[in-house]
Amino acid sequence: MKFCLISLMPISDTDGKIITDQVHRITQWATIMKGIHYNGFAFDTGFYGLPYEFFDEFDLVMVAVRDAIIEVGIKIKKQSKARVFAFMDGEMEHFTSLPGDQQVKFVELLNIADAVGVTHEYDVPIIKAFTSRPVGMVGVPFPLQKVREEQCPPVEKKQVIHVGCGTGKSFNRNGIVNIAALSEIGLPGVVDIWIREDIEYIRLMRKYMPIPHIDFSYTPRWEDYVAMLNHSFMGLHLDYRQIWGRFALDCAAVRMPCIAPENFYTQKTLFPRLCVNCLDIDGAVKLAKELVKNQSFYEEVMDYAESQLAFFDNEAAKKRLLDLL
Repeated sequence: MKFCLISLMPISDTDGKIITDQVHRITQWATIMKGIHYNGFAFDTGFYGLPYEFFDEFDLVMVAVRDAIIEVGIKIKKQSKARVFAFMDGEMEHFTSLPGDQQVKFVELLNIADAVGVTHEYDVPIIKAFTSRPVGMVGVPFPLQKVREEQCPPVEKKQVIHVGCGTGKSFNRNGIVNIAALSEIGLPGVVDIWIREDIEYIRLMRKYMPIPHIDFSYTPRWEDYVAMLNHSFMGLHLDYRQIWGRFALDCAAVRMPCIAPENFYTQKTLFPRLCVNCLDIDGAVKLAKELVKNQSFYEEVMDYAESQLAFFDNEAAKKRLLDLL
């Protein structure tokens, strides 16, 4: 099957070439399908110098749907012979809160695509109400074999909590709630940052909250991020979005538990005993302290997560896609 992924991932030198990188992001679909990738917005503005008839040569085009490339998906379907798979690349609120004219285009794409994939089972009945096309939960493939065999061997965990949500100026998705929970737990933390202002945010917050020591990490490459994640004791990610939830799966892959809401599909599946409401600081603190003091509880939740991991690997995701088609 000749495969092409259209998304809003940044333009890269690898665009138009067979993708081989094994990473936990949308481009993993191109990797496991031995296909190529193009940025949809750039394609539509002529950056690659290719017409929409170019897609005639593909058996399947997956459009990772966001507001900026809804029209791109429609054009691919109408101006080429390719089968189009609409993949909902975002939380449901992103689509239901679009302006009215974009919502019409969104529903048009859902009805002319050959099938529609979502990242959470909760989304299936919502999307089915908009289209007569096949709808199913497919998620994002995970390179479990590479993580386990090459990148992240078992290590002695440090008594630190990796905070999954960004804090401060960039990517701040409930970050203040995560920091509040970390303060109540009392263990040191690790926080991913993208800009220096995020460190300043923590410094200023320490005037008012007993925030423990935090190590700040900047790892643009997923491979470096997951290798660093491997050394933490547990993850904490009190995010309010209803999404796939890459962080909980990353945690399970490196053999550590994650406390997060069940609105992450991965969290709901891997760590059902560690699910809390995104604003439930007391519940998160209680679970974290239990994981620290109760080794048998820690092992039980990890044993269960281990039993569910195969569902997320590359071949399982590929099978879900092909079965839906």
